[in-house]
Amino acid sequence: MKKQRILILATTASMIKQFNMHNIDILRSLGAEVYVGTNFYSPGTITNDSSNKLRSELQEKGVKCFQIDFKRGIGTHKSNKQALKEICNIISSEKITGIHAHSPLGGIIGRRAAHKKNIKIIYTAHGFQFFRGGPIKNWIIFFPVEWFYGRWTDALITINKQDFKISKKIPAKNKYYIPGIGIDISQDVNYSETRKKARQKLGLNKDDYLIISVGELNKNKNHLTVLRAISRLNNPKIKYMIAGIGPERKELLRLSEKLKLGKNFKLLGYLENLQDLYCAADLNVFISKREGLGLAGLDGIKYGLYIIGSKRTGMKDYITSDKIGLLVDSPTNVDEVASMIYKALKGSRRISDKSILKKFSYTNVDKKMKFIYKKEFLANERINKYGATCKHNHERT
Repeated sequence: MKKQRILILATTASMIKQFNMHNIDILRSLGAEVYVGTNFYSPGTITNDSSNKLRSELQEKGVKCFQIDFKRGIGTHKSNKQALKEICNIISSEKITGIHAHSPLGGIIGRRAAHKKNIKIIYTAHGFQFFRGGPIKNWIIFFPVEWFYGRWTDALITINKQDFKISKKIPAKNKYYIPGIGIDISQDVNYSETRKKARQKLGLNKDDYLIISVGELNKNKNHLTVLRAISRLNNPKIKYMIAGIGPERKELLRLSEKLKLGKNFKLLGYLENLQDLYCAADLNVFISKREGLGLAGLDGIKYGLYIIGSKRTGMKDYITSDKIGLLVDSPTNVDEVASMIYKALKGSRRISDKSILKKFSYTNVDKKMKFIYKKEFLANERINKYGATCKHNHERT
């Protein structure tokens, strides 16, 4: 069998760092040469310094990296055309045999390139733009696009159960469900000591109730609603901190000032290690308008951190009872969010049973990804006993 050369494609370097490092290691363990194409200069939810470190780390692994000038969102006709040209050039020059694409725009341009160059492509949807209970306009605009490009998709991977059900309406050759992108469920921290030191470092009093959110400062993450809900509760013991960077930073600070939250609200910026913050916190409020699964929610559960999530997202795959967290029906309903925060505060809850995490662990997810890679990228050709090349048939999964 000829050596497989796989291009991991994403619009931002943060998607490579946060979602694909294990995928890269799996492919390399299977004997494939791995290439990465992304925007390292506008890296998304990580800092430029972190992006530079990521590139160095990948190169040390023997992974060849390419800068692709993806734009955020849906891009522009000119920028998308240029990105397509850059990807096609990489495919030709490096003799790429397959692509694993991530993010909506990366998935579209990646599939156009794979179709044009007649190579295999896997697309992982980290949460469809259209979902049950979501805006009708998203179904009208985005579902036809996904259906169209589904015809050029060898394998479509979804990371929550709702999206997997929807994927059955999309004409991709094979469809797979995996429970997220994997998390490390090992617990090697002294919780009490870590919590004490972390809260002191954050300037918290013993009786302060710390609410946190983790994620990019953008409209989808819906931090503004959390601010309004906390203001409505009018409890000086509630402190709210957000870990993340993004375009809504100024708007969050402006609203905080308008609501007179003062020192009760703090933006922490990008944090490389979130362990201390999860231990310091009393509640994780993660009410994104749209979310594939919500990695920050799962990570918090590992440290026993109670969570408020959104019923319309993949978070309902792991917030399965009120012993783990609470789900809001409408993430932009300030009264509902305030009511849920009040309910969690009164319960002073922590998660004791973390068995739900096993399903989402690296051990489980990596095993499933290895199977998919073998089937989609490594099982197309085999040598029979006479030395001839044979083709495997696709099997719908």
